[in-house]
Amino acid sequence: MVHKKFVLSDFICSLDKSLCDYSLQEAEGKKTILTIASNPEINQGVSIVRIHVPGVSYGEHVVLNAMVKNIQESFGTGFCNVVFFKQGKPMVNKREGGVPYDSGACQFYGHGLKDYQYHFTVPYGVDSMEIYIACKNNGILHIENLEACICDSLPLLHSHSQSPKCVAHLGMIGYAPRNTMPAFYLAKRAGYRECVTNTNYTADGHIVALHNDEIDETSNGTGCIHDMTLAQVRQYDFGGYVDEVYQGTEIPLLEEVLKFMSKSGLRPVLRLTHHFTGEKVHYLHQIHRMVKSLGLDGRCTAKAFDKRVLEELSKIAGDDFRYGYCCKGYSKEDIPWIKKLGRDVYFDIRYKDITEEGVHTAIDNGIAVETWIINDFESIVKLMEMGVTGFTTDFYCLDGCMY
Repeated sequence: MVHKKFVLSDFICSLDKSLCDYSLQEAEGKKTILTIASNPEINQGVSIVRIHVPGVSYGEHVVLNAMVKNIQESFGTGFCNVVFFKQGKPMVNKREGGVPYDSGACQFYGHGLKDYQYHFTVPYGVDSMEIYIACKNNGILHIENLEACICDSLPLLHSHSQSPKCVAHLGMIGYAPRNTMPAFYLAKRAGYRECVTNTNYTADGHIVALHNDEIDETSNGTGCIHDMTLAQVRQYDFGGYVDEVYQGTEIPLLEEVLKFMSKSGLRPVLRLTHHFTGEKVHYLHQIHRMVKSLGLDGRCTAKAFDKRVLEELSKIAGDDFRYGYCCKGYSKEDIPWIKKLGRDVYFDIRYKDITEEGVHTAIDNGIAVETWIINDFESIVKLMEMGVTGFTTDFYCLDGCMY
């Protein structure tokens, strides 16, 4: 249900000559065309159109529809962004050194007049936001339609086939503490189809969602998770380091994470620790039993940097999992190796190390290529055009968006 709606005339009313070089033109049918241009004499060359949206709540969806012609037809000139506020101040991410929370800058680029559609999800603690349209680097944007809708639920967007598959990195950690239930809930609300979670274990044999062996980085405690029982580690706060709104967040059991994902339809992507080999291989058996008991066999992905872990799980579970090899590049010997793991496999390559030749070689051998951790819209689009099919990201969710 749409309960707030802003159209181009609302944006025009908020134009500020000190921030934006703009002009208005009446077209056929009394339609107004807004042109904004980058002018080095105004706001250091960055023209900004912005509108303040009060009274938003956690979990609401913002859908932006725009019809824009980018005269430069290139990256780096036209942008759309949303910045979130709490009690009149921009929300900041303590973990990232106090930078403001935002939606991540999506770009207007392409040939001729083009339709764009983006969606964002309001994170915890936010009570207002500002929508920005920016033009810089000598760009010129003709805007024929601009509409922002605030919705209770995610409306029907464009087909997934028109958009990249974005995978939430440890939940939606651009907004929430990594590997926690709030981050996983928000990833689902944002419309992600898949979500990565880490796997680790406690001293008393519980499998938990935790990235490092040490808990220091993501909690107010210190020490190694392998030396703590579940009861001991749950005495610590795994959310307050991001924002006080998350204080008191517990480390989740993997079973709790999988139950939520099974119920919500969010596909789990399990990043397996290298510890799950040798005498610890029983944890892989335990994970397989969890997945089967929740009906996730055939609907779950396992990936790892350690080849031995993937080989062990493949022996145990066969094609109950999709298998991904996390790497900074692969060798020709890795092609027959990964194909032995199962019928659905992929290389998960760090995005800075992807080459066009590497992507094409993998595809020619029937192996998909996905990438991590990528928070740059321009790179997502370029890699998608190269043939990369999945993008693990901290805050972008472009599933169903058209750009």
